Amino acid sequence: MNFLTGFVAVILLASCGQRSTDEEQVRELIAAVETAAEARDASDVLEHVDANYSDGNGFDRAQLQNFLRAYFLANPKIELLVRIESLEFPVDGLGQARVAVNALPSGDSVTLDVEFHRTGDTWSAVRADRSR
Repeated sequence: MNFLTGFVAVILLASCGQRSTDEEQVRELIAAVETAAEARDASDVLEHVDANYSDGNGFDRAQLQNFLRAYFLANPKIELLVRIESLEFPVDGLGQARVAVNALPSGDSVTLDVEFHRTGDTWSAVRADRSR
């Protein structure tokens, strides 16, 4: 499984908005990030990644950006199937999710545990790790 497939799932959990609930905001952004990843647009994907992002692979935001660029260059066509297995908001401004992502046509799949934070009205992904 390629890390990009999993990371895109993470990014799909970030959100912004003023009138909807936190859960609605997170779910609304799923489609936008999925579209950016399928369009192979690293900049649009990274709009939803916190400046302090880190993950179990040792990536920070800059390393993730380099990874996404390389992955998009190597994969001329990406189609993602994303399923949110759980989505919780244990405290105000903190979200935790488990997300399953399948990439086509490669068949890569990964399940990630994701943490995201809200600052003002904007959600951003701050951590994503493979589920154990």
